Amino acid sequence: MFSSLNSYIWGSTEGSAPLEEATFTINGKAYTVKPNAVPVDTSLNTFIRSHAHLTGTKFMCLEGGCGACVVNVNGVHPVTKARTSWAVNSCLFPVFACHGMDILTIEGIGNKKDGYHPAQQRLAHFNGTQCGYCSPGMVMNMYSLLESKKGQVSMEEIENSFGGNICRCTGYRPILDAFKSLAVDADQKLVEACKDIEDLTKTCPKTGSPCAGKCSAGGKVETQQPLRMVFDNQSEWHKVFNLNDVFAIFEQIGEKPYMLVAGNTAHGVYRRSENLQVFIDINSVEELHSHSLGSELIVGGSVSLTEFMAILTEAATKNNKFSYCNELVKHIDLIANVPVRNAGTIAGNLSIKNQH
Repeated sequence: MFSSLNSYIWGSTEGSAPLEEATFTINGKAYTVKPNAVPVDTSLNTFIRSHAHLTGTKFMCLEGGCGACVVNVNGVHPVTKARTSWAVNSCLFPVFACHGMDILTIEGIGNKKDGYHPAQQRLAHFNGTQCGYCSPGMVMNMYSLLESKKGQVSMEEIENSFGGNICRCTGYRPILDAFKSLAVDADQKLVEACKDIEDLTKTCPKTGSPCAGKCSAGGKVETQQPLRMVFDNQSEWHKVFNLNDVFAIFEQIGEKPYMLVAGNTAHGVYRRSENLQVFIDINSVEELHSHSLGSELIVGGSVSLTEFMAILTEAATKNNKFSYCNELVKHIDLIANVPVRNAGTIAGNLSIKNQH
């Protein structure tokens, strides 16, 4: 039986009371955000720049197309429970959707005081920056790629991962050369060009240990508690972990206009209605992130497009019956860019197509 929201249980008889504030880290520093602090539709980019006062992360198009705002997000996968790392466009990602996550910005992976990350050093060494506005997003996209692949990236993967990063003055050749020098199959000429900075990247200036090619986020927020936040304008933000709670909220909000929040990437193309009153974050609902492969391939609606591509590739590899999935992968690879596909979901993509 569903409980009322006033009981703070929603659809679960065992769930703990939802929190009334969101908690996450940025560069290892914990932040707690209450509903009276910022509006419900505040983006992660706005919070990083205007509240955390970290202005290395830029913004420009506010559509997820230029890459100036890219940051790294680290969180727990709802099904595997493993920590995963991915790049997102902070201009589109809602700050309240960061609850329980660890965020890294350009300042967090390297700076003048603590020393620079190899991706930062290589970009400077190859003269891959001019005005510098796109550079933080370029570096964070590369950092996230290295993190997601545990440092084992090829030159082809690097070249195919920057469709969402725009540079208007330097030119892409020195930028790609800089990042390709970090590839496992890097061209010998690129490796030779890095010899004079090789010693700089061997030792971490923070720990004195050999550089692992990644930076620790410091303190982590380990919370799986749901959220229920009510704002001054009576709008609501809910974060749920199971489908029962989603349906319980539907029952309790009545006719209030609502939005299911996953990647929020569609907002970059079609601005959402200003009449929305209830936002339901379904990013951590396990049932919507699961998939199974048998005589049929069944995939949850909240699976990201990036993960969906991996699932399709695996299906095609394991069973010739699903060889057509390789063509679907080629099609999805044409949708937007890597940070958008990292956050955007199957259901969200189909839903926005249905609406427009």
